[in-house]
Amino acid sequence: MRLAYNGGAFYGFQSQKGEKSVATTLKEVFKSVGIFGKIIGSGRTDRGVHSSAQVISLEIPIFWQDLGALQKQLNAKLYPHITIKRMWHTGDTFHARFHAIRRGYCYVLSKNNSPFLNPFALHYNLQNPERIKIALKMFMGEHNFKAFMKKGGCGDKNALCESKQTTDSTTRVIYRAQLREFKKFWVISFWGNGFLRAQVRLMVGFLLEIDRGHLDLKDLESQLKGAMLYRIPVAPNGLYLTRVDY
Repeated sequence: MRLAYNGGAFYGFQSQKGEKSVATTLKEVFKSVGIFGKIIGSGRTDRGVHSSAQVISLEIPIFWQDLGALQKQLNAKLYPHITIKRMWHTGDTFHARFHAIRRGYCYVLSKNNSPFLNPFALHYNLQNPERIKIALKMFMGEHNFKAFMKKGGCGDKNALCESKQTTDSTTRVIYRAQLREFKKFWVISFWGNGFLRAQVRLMVGFLLEIDRGHLDLKDLESQLKGAMLYRIPVAPNGLYLTRVDY
C-alpha cells in the first residue's frame, strides 16, 4: 500500500508505547476489518514529518480479494489524517523497507506566514538561493553523513535508518539535490539510496545557516568531512517523504 499522511497528527510512523503513531493507527483500523498481518514500512518518519508516498507491506486474508472495496473501506476509517493512495499484490518475498532502492524527500519553505500553511511548511524566505544551489551540489555523491545524523544513529531501534547496509554504516549516496521556487514556496529536494535519522532536517538546517550568512560553503565542506559545526535540525513540519522506488 502507498500512503499519504499528515505527520502533525502522529508521534512518528513507528509504533511508540503510549503514543499515537501512524503504524499504531493503521494496526487498529486493519484489525477492524480482519487484517492482522505485520506492518512493514519503507521508512520510519519522525514525529511531525509528513508523507505523500510511504509504502507498507503486509499479508491480508484471502477473503479480501476486492482491493478496491478494501481501500474504500479503510480510507473511510482512516479519515482525515491518513489516505491509502494505492494497493497492489506483490510476491511473497517483497519487503517494503529492504527492497527499496531509492527514496525522495522534500522540505517546503513558505514565504508567507499563514496559520493555514504553517503546519505543513516552515515560514522562511531564502535570501541567497544561488548560494543554496551551490551548497546542494556539494551534498551530491557518496559521503559519510555521520555529522548529519541525530544522536541515536543507525543502531538505535528508533532511528530513521532506511538502507540495508550494516547498522554501523553512516555512508549514503545522494543522487540529486535541488532547489525549486514555486509561487510562494521554496522546495528543497533530496533523492538518495537511504537517509539517516533526521539527516534531511539537519542538512536543511545547515543550508539555512548558509543563507543567513552564519556559515559558508567551506564550513559545509568541513562538516561533510566529519567536523561537527552545526547540528540543529529544522522543524519537522516542512518535511515530506515524497517517493520510494523499488
